[in-house]
Amino acid sequence: MREFSYGIIPLKVLPNVGWEVLLIQHHSGYWSFPKGHPDEGETPQQTAARELEEETGLQVEAFLSDEPFSENYTFFFQKTRIFKTVAYFLAKVKGKVVLQKEEVSDSRWVPLDQATQYITFKEGKDLCLKAQKFLSDSV
Repeated sequence: MREFSYGIIPLKVLPNVGWEVLLIQHHSGYWSFPKGHPDEGETPQQTAARELEEETGLQVEAFLSDEPFSENYTFFFQKTRIFKTVAYFLAKVKGKVVLQKEEVSDSRWVPLDQATQYITFKEGKDLCLKAQKFLSDSV
């Protein structure tokens, strides 16, 4: 079975610091980026923006890339093997963090170049490194 989700790599720029990224901790304990499943009729970017707002209270100020950064992984749910693809969009975000307590237990802003120290899974760490490279190549 195949499953797709969409998310945001939420970024802000701080003077004298540079890019910071918001990481969220799910109730199961792992740290990653906000993401979720599409509602009927939504585009991938619409899904990603909605999930960002639902899970963190933040809004997309500007998408920084047209093409998403994707991760693929496999897991089992009720004895069914799921092949999952999650496409993340880089976005500058605005607003105040208000967590959706049903899904998210914690969050933290961290310098983008230190985020791999906090992200739980290798796929997320790899996405973070790709985002850093994309942003440094874009300057």
